[in-house]
Parts: sequence; C-alpha cells; structure tokens
Amino acid sequence: MSGCIGISLILAIIVSSAVGTLTPLFFKKIKIDPAVASGPMITTLNDLVAVVAYYGTSWIFLLNVLKLG
Repeated sequence: MSGCIGISLILAIIVSSAVGTLTPLFFKKIKIDPAVASGPMITTLNDLVAVVAYYGTSWIFLLNVLKLG
C-alpha cells in the first residue's frame, strides 16, 4: 500500500512540475499574460493529475498485480 502511494506521489509531482512549467510558456507564446491566466489553470490541472495518478496506480497495483479486487 505504501509503495502504491509513493509511486503515485512521485508521478504526480513529476507531471505537475512539467505542467507548471509549460503552462506559462504556452500562455506567453499565445500573447496572454501568463501570471494572470495560468494560476487557476495550474491549480486545477495539478489536482486532476494527483487524483488520476493516485487512483491509476492503486488500480494497477492493488487490483491487477496483487489481485485484491
């Protein structure tokens, strides 16, 4: 169980940092103020990534690998 949580946290942190870096660059490229536009979007995407990473890894490990479901 702790391995599943650890892997999902690592995955969520890596993807969230990439999203947090690339979103302002995208907004700057399309000529929108990155400071104003990217705040709510980054927060929402980071929350979604964390939930999908946790439930995805728990589904893979607990249901498929350990046959607990």
